[in-house]
Amino acid sequence: MERHAIMFRIKPGTEEAVKELLAGYAPPEWTAPDGTRLVSTSVFLKDDLVVRMIEIEGNLPGLMAHLSSQPEIQRVEREISQYLAEERDTSTPEGTRDFFINSLMRHVTTRRSEPAQAPA
Repeated sequence: MERHAIMFRIKPGTEEAVKELLAGYAPPEWTAPDGTRLVSTSVFLKDDLVVRMIEIEGNLPGLMAHLSSQPEIQRVEREISQYLAEERDTSTPEGTRDFFINSLMRHVTTRRSEPAQAPA
């Protein structure tokens, strides 16, 4: 499983509208045609910074192409455009790829605890 995080900035004062938009839409189809599976997605918001963390099984390019074709994702992208500090074009797979490339955060580390032991 891979984790990826992307970040983008929004216009000051739009935090509540962005929070409602990103928390309230229906999820996309979880599995892309190439078999890549979106396992989970989390969104974090602090002031004008939005961070989206995704967990996937498969490859990121396949997921980007899949998400860019999803009607609900396209709708959210159209609506969120008015709140963005910097414009982006996610209406095509190429535009979505460029957005991910420019917004992808560098993964530094992941730490996991050992599985809990059952009491004897």
